[in-house]
Amino acid sequence: MGSRSPLERRLIGGFLCAVRQPRLVTGITSGVIPAAATTGMLFGYGIRLGGASRVFQAIGSLLLGRAGESASGSSSLATGVGLLLHVVATLACGLAYASLAGDSDEHPIAWAIVIGAAASALAFLAVRTFAGSIALVLTPGNLIAIGAVIAITLPIGMRFAPTRL
Repeated sequence: MGSRSPLERRLIGGFLCAVRQPRLVTGITSGVIPAAATTGMLFGYGIRLGGASRVFQAIGSLLLGRAGESASGSSSLATGVGLLLHVVATLACGLAYASLAGDSDEHPIAWAIVIGAAASALAFLAVRTFAGSIALVLTPGNLIAIGAVIAITLPIGMRFAPTRL
């Protein structure tokens, strides 16, 4: 009775890596506020250009190429893909912020500025690389404004997170 069969042994506690659920929840919550703010900005830019979803269509056409464009020039698939790509990228900013600001509690505002600047720079590089229709709807000033809004709203999103790191 004292010996167990190998199938009855307990797993070693360090065998499987643990998912840091509080950091994941904090990161997603931190990214939701910038996602909402920048989505509103992009809709506003689209309205200014004549169609609310025009910016998201341009972002989606980056990923879909010509397949995302229909004969009439507007596609709900490209709009949906563009919106999804934008939200995923902004949530990734929130996850990066939670990871960086959670590791060093000393400079959360500085990390928000770094992530906002990096997001703006990556968007600028994507516009310069792929050009096409996205360059017609997102100017460098728009991209800088998006980066600034991300930098401002990341700490606000962290403040609303249910668990702070």
